[in-house]
This record gives sequence, C-alpha cells and structure tokens, in this order.
Amino acid sequence: AIEPLLPSLYLGTSLLPQLPELTGVHGPRTYLLVVQNSDELRATGGFISALGVITLEQGRLANLEFVDSYRLYHEDQSYPPAPPPMNQFMNIPYLLFRDANWSPDFPTTATLLRAIYRQETGVTVDGIVTVDLHALELIVGALAPLPMANAPEALTGANVVDFVKDMWAQPEEGETITEVGLGQWWGQRKNFIPALAEALMAKLRSGRIDYIAVAMAAEQALNERAIQIWLADETAAAQLARLGWDGGLQVRKGADYLSLIDTNMGYNKANAVIERSLAYSVTWPTAPTEPAVATVTITYRHPLTLPNHDCDLTPRYGDDYDDLVERCFFNYVRLYVPNGSRLLSTAGLQEDSVNTTRGEDGTQIFAGYFVLPPGETTHVRVQYQLPATLTPETYQLLIQRQAGSGPLPLQVTVGDGQLRTTLHNNTLLWSVP
Repeated sequence: AIEPLLPSLYLGTSLLPQLPELTGVHGPRTYLLVVQNSDELRATGGFISALGVITLEQGRLANLEFVDSYRLYHEDQSYPPAPPPMNQFMNIPYLLFRDANWSPDFPTTATLLRAIYRQETGVTVDGIVTVDLHALELIVGALAPLPMANAPEALTGANVVDFVKDMWAQPEEGETITEVGLGQWWGQRKNFIPALAEALMAKLRSGRIDYIAVAMAAEQALNERAIQIWLADETAAAQLARLGWDGGLQVRKGADYLSLIDTNMGYNKANAVIERSLAYSVTWPTAPTEPAVATVTITYRHPLTLPNHDCDLTPRYGDDYDDLVERCFFNYVRLYVPNGSRLLSTAGLQEDSVNTTRGEDGTQIFAGYFVLPPGETTHVRVQYQLPATLTPETYQLLIQRQAGSGPLPLQVTVGDGQLRTTLHNNTLLWSVP
C-alpha cells in the first residue's frame, strides 16, 4: 500500500527544487548526525553520545566520520553558561556540546549545537539530524538480517540494542572494563558506532533490501520523533515543519497545550526501565469570568528492586551497562503549557526546585526536581490556571510527546469528556465530544 508513504512522497516532491543544494551538487554540504541515548533522557531525545559528520558532494556520500561527544571540548574555549537547573543539580557550569540539547524545541537546540560545533571546529554545518535507540531498532529491523563483524549473530530490530549495550561494555572481544582498565576501555567504548554505521551503509549499497520497508521505518521514526531533522535551508526547513519532522514544539493557536519534558540528571541510564503515565484534567469554572483549572498528575515507577541502594549522584561508570541502569532516577521535570497559565500548587517535587519561566514558542514552563530510588513509585502533581481565552465551547487539546521518551499512557478528563489512550506519535489533538 502506498498510503503510509504519502508524507514521504510529499516531502520528496516539495524538496525537488532544493535537492541540488541539499545534496552538494553545487558544492559540498556538511551535516551532523547526532546520536542520542534515550536511556539517559534529555529534552530532545537523550544524552548526546556521539556525532557523525556527513559530507555530501555531487549527490553522493563523500565522507562519514564519527567522534565521541566528549572529544568536542577544548579547555581554551569559552562556552555559554549551563541552564541554572543543570548547574544546581548536576554541578555543570558550562554548556558543552554533549549537554546542549536542553531545549525540547529541536530547531532551537539545533541552532545552539551548530554554533558550538562551529566554535569547536570552524565548520558551519548545513543541517543536523538526530537518531536514538528506537530509530536504530526501526532501521535495523527494516534491513534485517544485518551481518556485522563481532556480532554473535545477524542483527535485527529485536537484538540490536542489546548488541550495542554489550559492545559498549566490552568493545574488544574478551576484554571487560575490569580487565583492560578504565582508561583503555573509555577510549574504546564507542568504537562500535562507526562499525555499525558501515554495516548499515554496506547493506544499503548492496541493493538487496526492501525499499518500501526501509521508507516506512524511516517515516515511523520521523513520526515518533526518533529521528528529527533541522536544515539551514529555510524553504526545506519549512517543509519539514509542516510534516512535524523538524522536532519543533507544535503549539496550536487558540488550543490548550501540554508537553511533559524529563531530563535525567543522574549521570546514568535509568530511563531504560523507568515507567511513566500522565493524567490530565480540566475543571471549568462556575462563573464565566473565571479561568479553568488544569491538573497534571505524572506517575513514575522504578521497577527494579535493589535493597539498601544509595542514591549517589557521583558521575561514575560501573562494570557493565546494567550497572548504569540500576541506579536512582534523578529527574528534572518540565511541563510546557499555554502562555498566560498561572501556577497554583505542586506536589512531589523538591520545594526549593519549583519554578516557572517563559518557554519557547509562546509557552509557559512549570518545573521542578525529584529523586526516585529503585523499587519505588512517585506522583508529581501540578495544578494551574489556564488562560481565560480557553472556553468549553471551542476547547481543543494538543499533547506533544517528548522525543526519546517512549509511548506515554494518557488519561484525559475535560469537563464531561474523557479519553484513555497511549501516545506513540509526536502529537495528539483532541476535542471534547
């Protein structure tokens, strides 16, 4: 069926005039492929683990090189100050490339990443693409079986993430972190990334693939924000934004808006197991001049059982990847809501951490911090007044899921209207029946 591919076909057709420029026909074009680890959730999908530098020339891939994100730092450079919460809870004074995806609005983040990369390398890139672990599952699944050196079996969508975690902990055959020492292991721990990229490229170049399956996997990844694309070309960027593939906040004029943004501040991979659900209710006032009251309740569950576990924020590696997962969840939570909303109360957050600020794209942000030990469940509750412009007669709600956060179970109650669903894609637009 061709219907699922219509957005891709629309994009391809609409970008035809820009393709020569975008693909380097009139001169080389450079793009960054930002690899985000969604097990350590950050605003645009995950901690920036590595980046690939892609050069296109005459419509062909001229070069692809990967670098550890930690390599993008020079002591003699000046960097922008870190957002106050990162400074307060992570003791990070400056915003380096690996932590620069603080804004959930990817065009905003991409602009900052581009500026930092230009400062570090002198290169001005023409676009930035993000990929996370879910994108990897989808793409490898479409190309499977994918042969790769050092893999015990051909890679599939079902086993590729486990393979990545094993290779991270044991980059050279038979050599664990303990056996080779932390220093040698640290320099090798991401060697699998260029090797995996080469295996993917080799399979694509072979032509022995299901092109429809690959296109559908890519489109699903874009719809679920597992892949996000920002382009410096304004015309091309506008086409991506129309499809919701640029990772931007999608605030809708005249509608209610809600986006839950979590930032793992624990230097760990606890998001691999953290379970979340969200309940949202709106109560209409009895007097016509009063604003509606919204209540957001987020439930977080850490399902692992680790008796007498100490919530230690000290940055450290363990013996393997699971060691990074089996830790407390240090989370900074932000709710993006309509501009003009007024905070009434919070629960489940450290009192001295609660704050409200103006957000991107005409939003208001309510935020705070909490720590969740393994084996426990917590509820974060935020109550606020909505702008008086939102009324029962014309009410619409747009909920936007955070990139990299996985499917989000939702329960929505607005007046007499109710909705129970799980949000897989980027957004949900709902009107009260």
